[in-house]
Amino acid sequence: MHNRTHSIKNFIGSFLGVAGISAVIAFPTIGQANINPNTSHNSNRSILAQNTPSKPSPAPNSTNRTGNQANIDQKFVTQAGESDQFEIQTSQLALQRAKSPEVKKYAQHMINEHRNSSKQLSSIAQQKGYKLPTTIGQANASLLTQLTKAVDTNFDNTYMQLQVTAHTKTLDNYRNYIANSSNSDLKAFATKTAPIIENHLKMAQSMVGNSGDSGSSSGTSPSRMTPGTQRPTTNTPGTGTVRPSPDTGR
Repeated sequence: MHNRTHSIKNFIGSFLGVAGISAVIAFPTIGQANINPNTSHNSNRSILAQNTPSKPSPAPNSTNRTGNQANIDQKFVTQAGESDQFEIQTSQLALQRAKSPEVKKYAQHMINEHRNSSKQLSSIAQQKGYKLPTTIGQANASLLTQLTKAVDTNFDNTYMQLQVTAHTKTLDNYRNYIANSSNSDLKAFATKTAPIIENHLKMAQSMVGNSGDSGSSSGTSPSRMTPGTQRPTTNTPGTGTVRPSPDTGR
């Protein structure tokens, strides 16, 4: 009896020992987790970080305004470039067809000035990666066609009136850009060039406003003065004087 009891105890002890070893083999992570719980916690955090999409850090000044500003800059480069080319082309035509020496003098001045501004704009655009226009633009093309079709007896007045129209539009574009730009180089160019454009506009307004009934067909100056030295005079009905565009303060 004593031997049977002893055998049963040995069997139970052996069974428990085998079961314990099997549990360790079958579930090794339980033992590891109990041995170093901090290591398991850190591992879980590492796995979570690897599988969680990271949000890229925005670059300095990289906001929606950056994209909008690039569009504003490109639009200005296009408008300014088209304006320069329009002034050059129409003024070259005026050198060929104008009757008035003063109109021709104004036209040559416009060619020189706008070639200079075009050169400055081109340099900045190339440095900043903006595309320069290859045409004068659709709106300007229609004005050029209007000038091309003008009869010789009215060419001088047509040219000067178009100068008022074109420079008014260009000055507005420059002022709008200056007010909305954060590009230091282009803004400095626009700030420097805007007063020059304003002066061109005032010269054109003076010449249109002072053109009398002698007209350009006689070969005399429509203003009988140096461009920009006088302000427009009041029109007298029936004298044939061309009514100047309203002065908007530009």
